[in-house]
Amino acid sequence: MAEAAGLLVDLATATRLHEGPEGIRKILRSIFRTGPVPIRNLARDLGIPVPVVAAVRGELEKRQLAIRESGVKLTDAGVEALASVSGIACKVRFDVTTVLDLPELVQPLVSRFAEIACQRPDADFSLDQSHATAETAIRRAVYLFEHDAIEGRSLLFLGDDDLTSVAVGLLADELHIRPRSMTVLEVDDRLVGFLSEASFGDYEITVVRHDLRQPIPDDLIGMFDVFFADPPYTIEGLQLFVERGIRALSPEVGKLGFICFGRKSPLDGVAVGRTLSRLGLASIEIVPDFNRYDGAQLLAGSSQMIRTVFSGQEGGPDAAYDGPLYTRDLREQRRG
Repeated sequence: MAEAAGLLVDLATATRLHEGPEGIRKILRSIFRTGPVPIRNLARDLGIPVPVVAAVRGELEKRQLAIRESGVKLTDAGVEALASVSGIACKVRFDVTTVLDLPELVQPLVSRFAEIACQRPDADFSLDQSHATAETAIRRAVYLFEHDAIEGRSLLFLGDDDLTSVAVGLLADELHIRPRSMTVLEVDDRLVGFLSEASFGDYEITVVRHDLRQPIPDDLIGMFDVFFADPPYTIEGLQLFVERGIRALSPEVGKLGFICFGRKSPLDGVAVGRTLSRLGLASIEIVPDFNRYDGAQLLAGSSQMIRTVFSGQEGGPDAAYDGPLYTRDLREQRRG
């Protein structure tokens, strides 16, 4: 695997791609799923300049990993190398331009997820828990897949009362794909037990009992390609969860962060953007009302999805946090 992964590094170095190995992975995945594809279409879809994509194509052709056939197309050797490098082998594509309708292929997963979710512990409002609907959980999984956050990826879920890890596993089974690993850090002992003991399908979820007020465990630092968070709906909660997520990411440009967060006032919206930018995350897409919740009066029943990419800059040392975190904490602080 290390030798195969070196291919991405070699290609990124040879073409001087600013997006690094993750950028090469994006290009290869797009060619695999849509090829043969004209080079201009590929550049437009990926947001990478045409000369750079052309340089990558040239390197792929040199290595006999791609050919020109009404556009660029991976050879059999290229397809094999991509699978070896990244675990990418699925050509299924979903339309995720709407948050209201799920693709027909995954609609049966909603009822399967709901059967599992009805057994989980009730929401603990003191932890700002508010369960996402079954449709939202599956929509999240589809969104992660479309944006290359599942196949061959190591994923970290920072808390998971919504059981998003379960939804990802169900979709992976349906598409016959595999994440490299899925890990959940969860403070709620009831959920730790539920996720650890129940059997959800042909995949494994590693569950670690951990309070995110404390630094990420040493053995998880820099180990992940993707983090997913639905943090407390306070700026303090957002900052803490994102800090922990970034600490867990491999320090490489292009790693991924997905954050669900309630819509705030314009002033708070600026604070959200500033927080993400300061921590080295670039917001690529914000989808309003992506997440729907059961009985979430605080959020008016919905929140946005924020898709980010990591700049690769390493954060400072972790420190324990003892300030206000949840909505209740802030209310008590103001009353005090």
